[in-house]
Formats: sequence, C-alpha cells, structure tokens
Amino acid sequence: MSNNSSNQDRIAVINAQIVTVDESGSVIDNGSLIVGANGAIRAISSGEINHNANEIIDARGAIVMPGLINTHTHLGMTLFRGLGDDMSLEDFLSRLMPAEVKVLNYNAVHAGTQLAALESLLGGITTALDMYYLPDAALDVAKSSSMRIQTGPNFLESDGPEPLAYNDRLSWAVKWLESPRDQTGSTGWIAPHSTYLLGEDHLRTLAALASKYEARVHVHAAETVGEMQLVANRHGGRTPIQVLADTNLLHRSVLAHGVHLSDADISLIANNSATVVHCPASNFKLASGIARILDLQRAGVNIALGTDGPASGNDIDLWIAIRLAGYMQKTAAKNPAVLPALDLVRMATINGARALQLDHMIGSLEVGKQADLIVLDADSPSLTPTFDPHTTIATCVTRADVLHVVVDGKLVVKDRKCLTINHQAAITAVKALGKQVLASVNNN
Repeated sequence: MSNNSSNQDRIAVINAQIVTVDESGSVIDNGSLIVGANGAIRAISSGEINHNANEIIDARGAIVMPGLINTHTHLGMTLFRGLGDDMSLEDFLSRLMPAEVKVLNYNAVHAGTQLAALESLLGGITTALDMYYLPDAALDVAKSSSMRIQTGPNFLESDGPEPLAYNDRLSWAVKWLESPRDQTGSTGWIAPHSTYLLGEDHLRTLAALASKYEARVHVHAAETVGEMQLVANRHGGRTPIQVLADTNLLHRSVLAHGVHLSDADISLIANNSATVVHCPASNFKLASGIARILDLQRAGVNIALGTDGPASGNDIDLWIAIRLAGYMQKTAAKNPAVLPALDLVRMATINGARALQLDHMIGSLEVGKQADLIVLDADSPSLTPTFDPHTTIATCVTRADVLHVVVDGKLVVKDRKCLTINHQAAITAVKALGKQVLASVNNN
C-alpha cells in the first residue's frame, strides 16, 4: 500500500510488555500497539494485530509505556546550569535573575530550550509545562522538535529580559491568549511567578485575564520557608495558597513545589481541583524540605512530577524524580509500603496529563489517544529481570535505557538518536553562549 494512503498505519510496535497506565493499571505481555494514520493509537492487544505500517519496532519483550510528562520546568535555564549550586533558593534567585536580564533574548532562549528539548526527548520526556521568558522561542522549539511544550507569558513586578513593564506585559498576554490555539492549547497559559513577587492587585488582574480567556494558571507556591515568610510579610500573614485562593487564581491551577502546606492549604487545594507538582530533586538539592505528598494524596489532590529548571535542579531527568519521590516519602513515613510503584508511574504520566487538562489525549496508552510513548531497551542489564514493570520503572530505569520515543505518532528518537534536533548544533549553540553567561554571573 502506498505511503500516501489515508489508511496507512504509521508505526507498529510488536513483542512488547505494554504498560498502559490506564485506570486499572493493566499490563499487556507480548503485546502489539498500532499507530494509525492520524497519529493516534488505533489498536492495542496481546499477540499480533493486522497492520500496514512501514515502521515496525520490535520491542523484543521490553517495556513500552507512555511518554513522561514534566509538569514544571524552566527549559531555557540550561544556559545557567551549574551556576547556582550549594545555596538557598533565595540566594540562587538573587544570582540568577540579574544574569538572565543581561543574557536572555529570543536567540538565547531558543538555544537553551532546544538543548533542553534534546535532553528531554532522549530521556523519554515527551511533554513539558514550561515557565520561562520569551515563550515564543519555546513554541518554535516545540514545532521544530515535535516535543509537546505548554507555555505562556510569565509575570513578576520587574521588567524581565523581554523587557516589558507590568502593564505592557498584560497587553502582550492578551495578544498571546487571543492567538489561535492548537488542539493541545499550548498557548492557553499564564504564569504568575509567585505570590512573593506579585502584589494582590496584580494577582487579581491575572485571575480576571485567565477567566476571560479560559487560560490555565502555572505558579510557584510554598517552595521554601523563606518564601513563606516573604508572602506572610507581604500579604498580611497569609500563606501562598490562601493568597491564590483569595485572588481567584487557585481553581484548577498548577502549583509548582507545594512543600510547606498547612492542613488548611491542602483542603483549599483539593476543593479547587488544583494540581501540586512535586519536584523532589530540586527540593532536596536546595534543602527546601519534604513535601506532604501522602497527605495531599489522601485529600484527593492530583500530584504530578517535575524537574524544576536545569539551573536549580541541574538536569531534566524525570526518572530521578520518580525514584526520589518514592524513596523520600517512604523514609519520611517510616513505611516502605506507601506510594507504591504504580502511583509513582501515574505521577510521571497520566497525572501530568490531568494537570495540563490533556488526559483525554495523552498520559496513558489507550485506543483513541495520541501515541506518545517510550520503548525501553530489552538488553539493559539494570532492567533485567523485570517481574513487575511498574516497579522496574519506579526503581530501575535511567535515561540510558530509553531506546525509542514517539510523540504524536511520530518517531522522534530512534536507537537513542534524536531525529528532530541536530544534536551537535544544539550543543554548540549553548557552548557559544558560555562566556557571556559566565561574565553575567561574575559581574552581579
């Protein structure tokens, strides 16, 4: 059959251990998965399925699972990786933010984001919720790399690298939100940085903007003890969650970190159907604290996983986040049975999709959903043997085990090589900015 046929299947994955992450957490041994002409999963079953795909991936018994979803990151911060180590969040930001103003423009953010997309795709991350300056650059990287990147204008009181004063930033955001959205709503976001860098009037204005344009909200909240004190001082003793609730920004919002939460905060989050994005690697590295993940889970809060930015967390590795999230909670609870493997896998996949309001499209391997998937290495020593694939994913997999990656039905990583980003060019572009970045930090 001709490749131009509208009925031509795109990809057939065969001989796979398919970890679906569906509602029942079903696993299909010796399974096949067929990606149809529209990039959606046409069929999943044990055994063979009739197909006419030219691209056939023989998993040879390896795990095939949904693509990972990084629900909080700052992709362009690859430019500043390793320049803010061994310091608190507050000290890190005071070092980083002036440097960003000096260095960042469209080309720099594009270079940093493209490198981040390369790192992400090679590591099995197919979707990211990004919060960074000059988000047009991130969208352009998404188009060229085929990675799913959700992003939008971010807000703080300073002008930032754009540079735009707050009112000009609002006008820009209106144009952004009025622009046509694709089916994933990639531009349907606004990102107030935090309640400590914005006043209540600013936050209420942003809430009205989000309501008018049905935009989703991505915000830092309750990350450190220092932040809690800053917010209390600025907002009359309230917590970040209380401020977000009082300014109408909490409903269905995506809350990055959520480390220092009171019982009342957790109730507010649950009642507003908001998501908490746990970033354990960054929280541990910055000594921010241990998030109350088990209490959030008991309250029915959707919990997703993020890497934070590669300047604060140093890499973009969700496999580490999965592992740390489990180990941290088991140790804190003194109970190895809490947060079982399937829960951790859900946090890195379908829960992230729910946070982005894309769980009807991605986050699990089910017929009718778009094909965002990872094929792991059947010959990896660290994945051998696999008795429970959820446990293997939660405790054994590393980025080195990612063999193939499919996004939206398109093969973007094959045999550990990215097909949509020029690997060497991405590395060279960021290295070329190195002297400028170093000078900007040293002169602060």
